Amino acid sequence: MEIEELNKKTNEIHNIISANVIKYRKMRNCSQLQLALDIGFTGNAFIARAEKRVNNAHFNIEQIVKISSILDVGIENFFIK
Repeated sequence: MEIEELNKKTNEIHNIISANVIKYRKMRNCSQLQLALDIGFTGNAFIARAEKRVNNAHFNIEQIVKISSILDVGIENFFIK
């Protein structure tokens, strides 16, 4: 797989994860601020950027594991389109 193709696929996965974080966060009536505080941030700026993929911001695996636990959603659900 070429680097460009690999980067495209990685970006697609990050977009799917971000969309699912928004979906499950809203299903649980959880604000960006509350989620941010629960995973260890002091404000919602990172969550907002990662959900909208501003400047290629994205959730890392540790954050996805924490979000999965907080929102009570199986981690595999964050990777489903």
